[in-house]
Amino acid sequence: MRVLVLGNGESGLGAEYALKKLGAKVTVVSSDGLPKGTDKSDLVVVSPGIRPDHPIFEYSRAKGLPVIGEAGLGAMINRAPVIGVTGTNGKTTVVGMLGSIYSATCITAAVCGNIGRSFARTVADKQYDRVILELSSFQLLHSAPLKVHIACLLNVSPDHIDYHGSYAEYIAAKLHITDGQSPDDYFLIPADFDAGAISVSSNVMREGKDFKIMDGYLTVCGRHIVQVSELAVSGAHNLKNALFATAAAYFDGIEDAAIAEGLRGFHTGAHRISFVGEYNGTCFYNDSKGTNVSATLAAAECMNGSTALIAGGSDKACDYAELFTRLPAYVTAIFLTGANAEKMAEAAQASGRRNVIVCATLGDCVRLSSRGGYDNVLFSPASASFDRYSNYVERGEVFEREVKNLFSVEN
Repeated sequence: MRVLVLGNGESGLGAEYALKKLGAKVTVVSSDGLPKGTDKSDLVVVSPGIRPDHPIFEYSRAKGLPVIGEAGLGAMINRAPVIGVTGTNGKTTVVGMLGSIYSATCITAAVCGNIGRSFARTVADKQYDRVILELSSFQLLHSAPLKVHIACLLNVSPDHIDYHGSYAEYIAAKLHITDGQSPDDYFLIPADFDAGAISVSSNVMREGKDFKIMDGYLTVCGRHIVQVSELAVSGAHNLKNALFATAAAYFDGIEDAAIAEGLRGFHTGAHRISFVGEYNGTCFYNDSKGTNVSATLAAAECMNGSTALIAGGSDKACDYAELFTRLPAYVTAIFLTGANAEKMAEAAQASGRRNVIVCATLGDCVRLSSRGGYDNVLFSPASASFDRYSNYVERGEVFEREVKNLFSVEN
């Protein structure tokens, strides 16, 4: 079989690796236009970054050329039950929690997808008892024939509108996680999600009804699984993440003791409200992973005391009015930088925020905020990183380096 792979990131290269192991003849390209040789292909595999308006989709419809996503390719190879996690925020944390839970059992589980290694590469290398799969809206657009045994929709708020075209299309993409489900499967949804708007074949389990925090415990179907005070994570958003991880593992038949052990040993990763250091009485926090409004609001709610927010980056066609009207009152200053800084500044001022400063660089934001006498400086961009950086990790590393420069200058 001759396969054309669009995209040369981890998804594309992982697809190439898996296809070659299967004996296919593979061509990998990164192109905004229709690649040469498309007419000689038997199958096209698209990476998540390939936009819906790419000419490959119109061509494939006209010519009857099959197109699948890298997640769909992984599904063709995989033989293990899948626990799929999607949502606007918290995906990486929940799959990490699930990985920690399954490590406390004798079940072999792969953690992959939108985190670390691609799904296709992972299952082409080895077959597992379970696959814990982080799924972005981009991946879910072309995920068939993916079948998810336990699907988690953590939350939904406006994001990636520039890619999907509308909030409704973004939600529709997320709901593809249920496409292959049957009555033997589970769909976990947040308390505020309108289940009446969806039609699924699986068992729908709702936060606040079927799984919730009660009597100081994470509980599922009335069973007390683990005490909240025993968890290493903090913040309301992380308690909710832990609740979803608990419910997903419970419905997969994992014993209560293993769930509790896994969650007690889990710590959040870098660039997720991580403490960088204290300079002249001000604590600096790196939340470079906060790439949308709801993530930044969750991070801000974790602060105590007067706080300066550093935000801005590449725009995703979002309305920032919600961010600046809902920020806690103790966020007393806003420093903005990046491609959308002026747009964010206008939204902040229209929302009644007065202490709003636009800076040329992230380093300028760090230096100016360090002189304000705030209890905290929170870097949570509410934006993507691609205006200046390759990803949120590089952006977070730059922030931490600028903070550490404050100490070296003083010394």
